[in-house]
Amino acid sequence: MQRKIMDLPPFGRDIEIRASSFEEASNSVEVIWTTGAIVRRFDWRDENYYDEELVVDQSSVRLDRLNNGAPLLDTHDDWSLKSVIGTVVPGSAELRGGKGIARVRLSVAEGHRDIVANIKAGIIKNISVGYRIHKIQKIENAGETPVWRVIDWEPLELSAVPVPADTGAQIRSDKSNRADEQRLAPCEFVEDLIGVAALEATRAERTRATTIRSLAATAGLAEFGEEHAGKDTSVDHFRSIVLDRLAARSEQTQTRSNIGVDFGRGNAEQRASAIHNALMHRYNPVGIELTADGRNYRGMTLLDIGRDVLEANGISTRGMSRQEIAAQALAHRSGGLHTTSDFPGILSNVAHTTLRAAYAAAPQTFRPLVRETTVPDFKPVTRAQLGEAPALNKVNEHGEFKRGTLGEGKESYKIATYGKIVGITRQAIVNDDLDAFSRIPAAFGLQAAQLESDLVWAQILANPTMGDGIALFHANHKNLLTTGAISIDTMSAGRTAFAMQTGLDGKTVLGLTPTYLIVPVALQTVAEQFIGQIVATKTSDVVPESLKRVQIIAEGRMDAGINRPDDDIVVAGSAAAWYLAGSIVQGDIVELAYLDGNRGVYTEQRVGFDIDGVEIKVRLDVGAKVMDWRNIAKNPGA
Repeated sequence: MQRKIMDLPPFGRDIEIRASSFEEASNSVEVIWTTGAIVRRFDWRDENYYDEELVVDQSSVRLDRLNNGAPLLDTHDDWSLKSVIGTVVPGSAELRGGKGIARVRLSVAEGHRDIVANIKAGIIKNISVGYRIHKIQKIENAGETPVWRVIDWEPLELSAVPVPADTGAQIRSDKSNRADEQRLAPCEFVEDLIGVAALEATRAERTRATTIRSLAATAGLAEFGEEHAGKDTSVDHFRSIVLDRLAARSEQTQTRSNIGVDFGRGNAEQRASAIHNALMHRYNPVGIELTADGRNYRGMTLLDIGRDVLEANGISTRGMSRQEIAAQALAHRSGGLHTTSDFPGILSNVAHTTLRAAYAAAPQTFRPLVRETTVPDFKPVTRAQLGEAPALNKVNEHGEFKRGTLGEGKESYKIATYGKIVGITRQAIVNDDLDAFSRIPAAFGLQAAQLESDLVWAQILANPTMGDGIALFHANHKNLLTTGAISIDTMSAGRTAFAMQTGLDGKTVLGLTPTYLIVPVALQTVAEQFIGQIVATKTSDVVPESLKRVQIIAEGRMDAGINRPDDDIVVAGSAAAWYLAGSIVQGDIVELAYLDGNRGVYTEQRVGFDIDGVEIKVRLDVGAKVMDWRNIAKNPGA
């Protein structure tokens, strides 16, 4: 029988914790760390499955490491001392009835309190043993799956794991898929498995590919590494290629992929605030000043920040590709639901802030003409239009006071919901596309402001029918002026029409005064020349100072009209027509209503179902209605 030597990685199997065996005095619990069950595995060298059988007897199992106090780790994480959540009680590991049994003393550290509590409660009850194989006996029978009897093996460590034991497909320690396989120990095969030359070639090829993947993962070029791992690229040549790539990338963006910002696990909101400040400063360096915390993230890419958030939440990103980091950062939840301190919440907050800022800064020429209000729901709203009080009558001696009533009219309307969903993919994070979370939402904020302008100006341009059954601008309302260009005569006629408006009783003269001259952009210069006249060429052209105090509102929708067929807002414009309007202090013109508690644009976010990324919903619940005709007048223009 010929013996051959080859390298095998550390393996792992799931076992169980006996929560009922917990001893308070020693803060320890008993575990079964092996049963020697047969496990189906895959041989990557021959690309065939085999059954692995651990022989559990005194001559086959090396117990020295366990009995010297091997560690109990958090999911096989041997990168950090923080991952050690317990230790095997020295001398407690033994073989009994075909099983491996040991007692494990649990950590008392503050950071391990939750894990230890769940172990005591029996919630965490699965343990995986990581072991190294030293000698295998291979048994082959025609037509049957080969059996590899492990007749010499050594347990290295125990780990608490979330995946339950599965006798049909037991798990490996994650070391078997990592780039640290240089620690492999030689394994002796009792039968000849493969020629020595072929074995050496296989091992060399695996080492080359693994090293390339490791270098690529460290440089954030995992996909690039996979490409060259499948080729004949040597490790030295690949290392030089990676250095060239990193140098080129460093010239384009300032990355600090290996820098983590330590706020501590209990300061998630402080971290979120710092990241938000840094990203807003990057979006608007002139308008947003960096805070002391925000400077920690200055120059970091979106991917670097995503990695930092993951690491702060205890998730190791070692070996992850750029795409994997982006996906993990978007999917991670610090609780049952995404919070504002999670990576998607931080990015959505940036989007919300830029959207609201753009919405608030957008020019809206209609503002002096509207009265804002809120409504509780989407049902039709009826506004009572109170008229003036009745005239007081003389009371003769011994006479009675006469009763009077207020004039009343009514206008009805209802609000509607307008919105869009903005999809931002993980590719935007990988590509460090901050515009996706800043400029694009800002554009939607501007669109929300434009919608409000369309709704308000459409009420004036469309000349809608009022509650009395008559159009807004009509001779019966005494607010449709004689056609003419802006001049002393037409402006004077407009001022007279305002002053002579009467109340709903048709008798009381209100004495209103125009405050605004509303013109299309085509007439803006003419209006400014009229109002700004300094010296007239003749007395008849002199503009009185009272008319010069009228403020000009120039609006492009007056010229072009409004064309929103999907929203049923289609109104023609006119480059000739102009309007006079009074201050809303002396009377209503247009009412702009929002849903109660949702003034202006509103956003919501969720991790996308239809897209691989974040979905941000932009919503505006709003409505507009012209309320009175007496405080506005129209001149069709020459």
